[in-house]
Amino acid sequence: MADQLYARMEYSKCVHMYTELSTKCLENKKKADWENVRKAAISNYHLFNMDKAIYYFTKLQGKNLLTESDRESMIQALRYEEKYGKSNELIRESTSLFPTNSFFTSLNDQKDQFSELFADSAFYRVTISDVNSGRGDFGAAYFGESLVFVSKSRNVGFINPKYGWDDDFYLNILQANYDIDSSLTEPILMKHNFLSRAHDGPVSFSPDGSQMAITKNEMGKKHGKDVVVLALYFSNLSNGGWTDLVPFEFNNSDYNMGHAVYSPDGTKLYFVSDKPGGFGEADIYMSTRLGSGWSEPKNLGGNINTTRDEMFPFVEDDRLYFSSNGHYGLGGMDIFETAVSGQEPCSNIGYPVNTSHDDFGLIFDASGEIGFLSSNRGKSNVDNLYHVKKRVVKIDLIGNVFAQYKELEAVPNQLVYIKDNSTQLMDTLITSSSGEFTHPLKINRTYQIYTKKDEFILLNEVSLSTMKINRDSTFRCELVLKPTTIKIHLRVLEKESRKIIPNATTTISDYQLGWDTTLITNSEGIVTLTVDRNKVFWAHGAKKGFIDADISFNSSNENDKVIDLELALPPIKRGERFKLENIFYDLSKSTLRDESMVSLDRLADFLIKNDLRIELSAHTDSRGSGYYNQRLSQARAQSCVDYLKKKGVKSINMLAKGYGENKLINRCKNGVNCSEEEHQENRRTEVKILEVR
Repeated sequence: MADQLYARMEYSKCVHMYTELSTKCLENKKKADWENVRKAAISNYHLFNMDKAIYYFTKLQGKNLLTESDRESMIQALRYEEKYGKSNELIRESTSLFPTNSFFTSLNDQKDQFSELFADSAFYRVTISDVNSGRGDFGAAYFGESLVFVSKSRNVGFINPKYGWDDDFYLNILQANYDIDSSLTEPILMKHNFLSRAHDGPVSFSPDGSQMAITKNEMGKKHGKDVVVLALYFSNLSNGGWTDLVPFEFNNSDYNMGHAVYSPDGTKLYFVSDKPGGFGEADIYMSTRLGSGWSEPKNLGGNINTTRDEMFPFVEDDRLYFSSNGHYGLGGMDIFETAVSGQEPCSNIGYPVNTSHDDFGLIFDASGEIGFLSSNRGKSNVDNLYHVKKRVVKIDLIGNVFAQYKELEAVPNQLVYIKDNSTQLMDTLITSSSGEFTHPLKINRTYQIYTKKDEFILLNEVSLSTMKINRDSTFRCELVLKPTTIKIHLRVLEKESRKIIPNATTTISDYQLGWDTTLITNSEGIVTLTVDRNKVFWAHGAKKGFIDADISFNSSNENDKVIDLELALPPIKRGERFKLENIFYDLSKSTLRDESMVSLDRLADFLIKNDLRIELSAHTDSRGSGYYNQRLSQARAQSCVDYLKKKGVKSINMLAKGYGENKLINRCKNGVNCSEEEHQENRRTEVKILEVR
């Protein structure tokens, strides 16, 4: 008879039978049936008689008869009774015996975090509610100006059997209104037309209060036997009353579905199920509203669900609160918090919300500061409702955006992005005139803070965490933008008189990219251009009546905002010489390379505009024989002249002349040890004006 009652999970009816059978077993060791001892332990465990459960588990342990499942229950019972030392010993032993059991390994790995669960004890204030019956009250939900919960305190008024698990009344739905002083009135049975002889509730309500989700019993099958399973139903509020129940389309007689709650916007339903394919015994799932129905349930994943039970979800803002006996806690069911996305580790809320007993069903009102939880803490092991007040922690972010110049320069009216990694939501701010921004942060989040600006790169994206902060706090950060461009101010002057030259043609070139920009100087002889940093450019200036001038410059200046350049153009005079920049030949040959063409094209334009006759000369360094250098320089000068002819310069206006090593401009004669840079000074192409027409 005990085994039959046990199979139906009617523990209150079989526990005394197993106590008697276990006593006989322990007294008569020769004919001992240790399975009766095991069932005595488990029956007491389910009835929260933890001291008795521990007694029988210990007897099994002494005979080395503890199964893997027994060890899980015994560890929970020891922790429930706050016997943490003994539970840790059993955890270590069980981890060694069953290294693949994630429940054992998780407890063993996290046991050093035990003291942290008391660190935030001032963060919540928990007081027992005055609506409790003393028979079992839990599973609170807000509904308008009232609190709705389930209770074992009421018989529904007709012949109603008791629940065999604990020999108490089945659950019924009670409603208590808020009085003028915000206290709760005497609870009454909630009015509805689907009262049953089995468990009704817990319930939750859509954000607008128009729909109820209710957990109820129905008959099902397990291993071919009739069993009672939990199922979800919906009812709509119509003309002041609740309509007939409509089953959740994913109910199944083979497994349980229950504890449903709506998301704050009503588009999602979070609930619990032990359907196959989950992570453990009971997992939390989510469905999205699709018209009048719901999407296929989605498991919230391994960051939330464990090999044991996760139950009683509640969603506030974008945070998920739930109860679990699979994550590390103080014992029994503990309440945890995480992002609804399941993309961050769960955080145990800690004491006093959690105790060594079962703590579950945490909810908050719209303020997020006041709520209720359910717990069987205390000697009676009876579920009661507790009032919870959360101390609001104010967390502020103060930041600045700077541009990196010689001195950091504030960047006003700059967009700043603050990404909440828990929700993937983004807040966008704009800096003040002083480059400052402020923003409130939420507790137990991680954030990424960054900015973007054309022609700048961000040197330091900021990451910060508000996890487990228990006091008002201010975070400060700086976002530093490094400019990728710099402004060029190029002034063109007469070389001798220093007078400005307006309407001069200037060209800024990047030979490596084959890019150039041509600009005309303004009335002050200036052109302005923005160029990339950390590059080498050439600036060229030209004006009729003046000799062209070139200058190279490097834009790698990391501190300044502007590079000031100057091109001094000599007036055209007979006998004036100037060097042609960027004339290159193949090694030991007179063949012009492609990068030489830009300078020669400009020279051709200069000669045609000013109608000049020139000598174009080429020079070598002193290395090699004088004869060889003379021939090479003459051939190179002729290559330049031949190219200029193709560009429209008359042959009569040009004379090609090779000087070899005869006109060195530094000390690097034969026999003198010089650097490559010094030799390069002598390898040059020059223009001498022979006649101005």
